[in-house]
Amino acid sequence: MLLSPKSPSAILPWETDFVLDKAEADLPGVSIVIPIYNSGAFLEKTLRSLMCNDLSGVELILMDGGSTDDTADIVEHYREIFSTVVMEKDKGQSDAINKGYEHATQPILYWLNGDDIILPNVLVQVRRAYRDNPDIHVVVGDAFMTEIDFKPIRHFQFSDEKLTFEYLLDYAAHHLIQPSVFFRREAWAASGPCKVHMHYAMDADLFLGMASKFKFLHIPVDIAYSVYHEACKTREKRAESITELALVQAAHGGMKESRATLDILVQLFNELSEKEDTAPSSSLAETLSGRKLAALQAEVARNRELLLEQDIEATA
Repeated sequence: MLLSPKSPSAILPWETDFVLDKAEADLPGVSIVIPIYNSGAFLEKTLRSLMCNDLSGVELILMDGGSTDDTADIVEHYREIFSTVVMEKDKGQSDAINKGYEHATQPILYWLNGDDIILPNVLVQVRRAYRDNPDIHVVVGDAFMTEIDFKPIRHFQFSDEKLTFEYLLDYAAHHLIQPSVFFRREAWAASGPCKVHMHYAMDADLFLGMASKFKFLHIPVDIAYSVYHEACKTREKRAESITELALVQAAHGGMKESRATLDILVQLFNELSEKEDTAPSSSLAETLSGRKLAALQAEVARNRELLLEQDIEATA
């Protein structure tokens, strides 16, 4: 039975009717890191989604980077479900994930951001996939990108053919949905940790590294809702996210793919330029738009140089 909610608005649509699928005793365990910072607006729904799964053999490791909102109150309300809670300043999401896995004791690893949702009874299905496929290191399920009210934006359905390194290297077009990906400790040791200087494409870097070394297994199960809202890093900082992804692709040998990704940034620049040409003049909005345009133009130029440097190094 789920804990009573701290806020009634955090009750999930399926809580009333779902029936818990119990895990068998022979299933491998899972360590789940939850990296958060000022996640109070979303966190309780995330935690309640985890509780709609059998958590026997599952350890929940919460890493809070020193939140100043009501996150601590929510964590305290659900304190009993965590094996580890760390609330201290960190160097960002990558650092929090890395430190979280230092506390992990189970063979299967996963992370769930504090604004995403894991669907009911999927943990046991992933664990069965690992039990039945002991040679598989990475398991990928399907997922939805949704609005904040869970209205679907896009349904991501994968296949084994879509999970090869060559296919994933064009990551802007063929990206995974992070909360639908689980991996063995050995894959993390071979391809991790997350690079602390990365704030947007650390998952792409990690998964490309794993795909270059290990076979992925697709299971046709909807694993998660990746919630896309105004405060999302990749929505708020789209240019920075695209840039970082292009550099990740280049680092993994995908120079052609990285240039294609950078072209998305160029397209953003061109679209903003067109808006600038047709916008009314002499307003604060125009001034701010002009600054954004100049910053984006500088970002395009700077990262073309970075990609060129990587290309030269790769051919030297």
